[in-house]
Amino acid sequence: MKHFRDFFLASSLFVFSAVFVAATATAQVVGLSGWDIYIDQGHSRTENKGVFGYSEAEKNLRVGLALQEMLLETTDIDTVYVSRTNDQQSVSLSQRSDHANSLGASWFHSIHSNAGSPNFNSTLMLWGQLLSGVEKSPPGGKAMSNIMIDLLTRGMRTTSSGSRGDCGFYRSFIPQACSTGGPYLSVNRRTTMPSELSEAGFHTSPLQNPRNMNADWKRLEARAFYWSILGFHNLPRPSERIVTGFVTNIETGLPLNGALVTLNDRTYTTDTYESLFNLYSTDPDQLRNGFFFFEDLPDGLLSISVTANGFRQYDVDFSPVDTFFTFQDVQLIPAFPPQVVDTSPLPDSTHRVVDNIIIDFSRVMDRNSVEAAFSLQPATIGSFSWKQNDFQMIFNPDALDPLTEYTLTISESAEGIFGDELDGDGDGNSGGDFVLTFRTGFPDVLAPAIRASYPRFNAREVERDPIITFTYDEPIDPASIVDNLAHLEPTVGGAAVPGILEHYIVDERSLLTYFPETLLEAGTFYRFTIAPGVRDVFGNEETSIKQIIFKTGYSVYDRTSIDSFDNALNPWWEPQQSGSTTGIITDSTGRAPDSTFVNLLTRSTGAMRIDYGWDTSAPAWLIRTFLSGGAPRNVLFDSTYALQAYVFGDGSGNLFRFAVDDNVPAASASFHEVSPWFTIDWYGWRLVSWLSSRDGVGAWIGNGSLDGTLRFDSIQLSHTPGSPAFGTLYVDDLHLAKVAINTASLSAAEVPAQFRLYQNYPNPFNPTTTLRFDLVTPGLVSLKIYNVLGAEVVTLTDQEYYSGIHTLTWDASGLTSGVYFARLNTALGSQSIKLLLIK
Repeated sequence: MKHFRDFFLASSLFVFSAVFVAATATAQVVGLSGWDIYIDQGHSRTENKGVFGYSEAEKNLRVGLALQEMLLETTDIDTVYVSRTNDQQSVSLSQRSDHANSLGASWFHSIHSNAGSPNFNSTLMLWGQLLSGVEKSPPGGKAMSNIMIDLLTRGMRTTSSGSRGDCGFYRSFIPQACSTGGPYLSVNRRTTMPSELSEAGFHTSPLQNPRNMNADWKRLEARAFYWSILGFHNLPRPSERIVTGFVTNIETGLPLNGALVTLNDRTYTTDTYESLFNLYSTDPDQLRNGFFFFEDLPDGLLSISVTANGFRQYDVDFSPVDTFFTFQDVQLIPAFPPQVVDTSPLPDSTHRVVDNIIIDFSRVMDRNSVEAAFSLQPATIGSFSWKQNDFQMIFNPDALDPLTEYTLTISESAEGIFGDELDGDGDGNSGGDFVLTFRTGFPDVLAPAIRASYPRFNAREVERDPIITFTYDEPIDPASIVDNLAHLEPTVGGAAVPGILEHYIVDERSLLTYFPETLLEAGTFYRFTIAPGVRDVFGNEETSIKQIIFKTGYSVYDRTSIDSFDNALNPWWEPQQSGSTTGIITDSTGRAPDSTFVNLLTRSTGAMRIDYGWDTSAPAWLIRTFLSGGAPRNVLFDSTYALQAYVFGDGSGNLFRFAVDDNVPAASASFHEVSPWFTIDWYGWRLVSWLSSRDGVGAWIGNGSLDGTLRFDSIQLSHTPGSPAFGTLYVDDLHLAKVAINTASLSAAEVPAQFRLYQNYPNPFNPTTTLRFDLVTPGLVSLKIYNVLGAEVVTLTDQEYYSGIHTLTWDASGLTSGVYFARLNTALGSQSIKLLLIK
């Protein structure tokens, strides 16, 4: 007879429960009598939400309860304690270890799952390790971990990050870890018995999270732990046969919902939206795992049959093993014939003569048969290529005639990869040609046009190491980008400035970007020129010179690097690892190193790529790429520094900002402060700079002011409704900058005697006039125009650094005649003048 006892250690926050059973004559495995285990189901309630909403804490709870049941039901173990018995209990790390210590448990096993990139999934075991490298005392966790990592990895059928001492593991990316001697993890450091912690896959993985939802998948994980405990004690496993696997579509590789698996006289239906996934998604097609699991099977030859709607039946005989899981994956072949599901061009549409023809099929196709069945009239020569695992065929014509009607035909002889003939006419049965008609349009006859530039034309106070960019309205033929195409030089005298010209294509437009190789002179006018000869893909050539003129400022910066991103990104979390990240499409979101889009101004060799995918139906959006440790985390500064980074914009109109820790070494989340949001309305590289005295402080968790010692926290992105939901940014050379004004570079003629805003000239004017102002000392300047009612009409400059004597031009073409006022605001004071516009 089994005996159960409940232990309660209650407070307003948590309840511990532990259960034990006395040894009985019916236990299958003997040898655990006199030994007990404390199972810690890591975290509480629904903490650490997975990518689709199923939390790590919910999974851990049920794995622990399943392990408890297996030990109690099949062994002579004395006691199995668990830290939680339901999703309502909240238990802290210290409370778990303190409870286990007070009970005098023989072992402490902490169950977890990992977090990180949506493309990454692996197992990991962490045992208690001291800073010296030796195992904590009492030992045993390392030996258990070495057994468990093998069984857990093979059971979950994923990769392994190994069995690691926690101190060495965390010091590889947090140098200050174990500074007090170790172990690093609280559950290893505070417990007085052998201990270890398991990380069973990534709840941020789109593959793993739907599997975690399945009750039997959690039993599979528990079974691996159960076998590990027996192996640690050198006890033989009970003879048991477990058959498990995944049912997938052989063409797409996607798991199948609602597949019926019959094994002898037992059946298992894989999870469906109605049975499970509706709890975590409003999209019936989003979630799937295709998982099945049979326990307690008989010995000998078994027959398995798998069916699913729209697929051919699968049947096979096999004999399961009794020493581990028997994996029996099933790939079902679709029963319906292949069809054309999408085309470019669309039927009866107009097609550009330079574009490829793209055909998307519903099935994986046999390349040779499709290419042989393809024809285009009027007859056109071209080449074929295939993408998307042979679901998509691309025909690249050598030339299409403009203003011509074409007929594309794929005959019914085209076949899918499994020999099914094409259903060209879409009636659901094999046979019938696919026919598409379209018309070509007018050829492009315009040369590439510049739509934006940085610096803008006639800009003032431009940084002395600018990244100069011309943004075109269409892609440029790379063959037209030749040596000496770009030229940067002072407008009056002086040598040309050497530099590197790079060509980028972003959002179907070309960027020509010039990286000067030397610092520009202070207070100097420069001319940047693109010579004639730039062509588009149609061969239209720009025959005129394109240029901008700008003037540099006098500011120079003393810069301190935080991270150049030339090395590994280990200290930077994936967005999914932060609990602050929300409103994303996870398989479109992530961070990665990049060596192509880099800031050549600093001779950078690496940058951080951030891909984003926003769930536009979400109530809020935030990506937080957190700096967790390493040398960049040790850079401290204060609010007198500007925080800067070079950001390669995608022109999306989405948002970017910096986050810092205030009041370091205090680590409370309430000390997180952020910059204002920067709207990403530019293409290519741009220096993004946050100086709190100039730009203010944004709103997030903190109090909205920078009060003490600062440390970089994270790069953050957000979505602007109506802006693109998907895109990519690149961030390079994150650094601090202390602004220094080089007044020694000012000529005697440029050092005015007094602060003054002069009367505009001419006055009256129509429609342009020039305004001059003198600054005795450099500083931030705002010059704005107001009407007689005091309403702001235009901003000529706002909070930009100026030095010496300057003139700005106002074009009032869009305004009516009347009296206007110009107001100059600086740290030296304010001055106003009256202007008269007469048309």
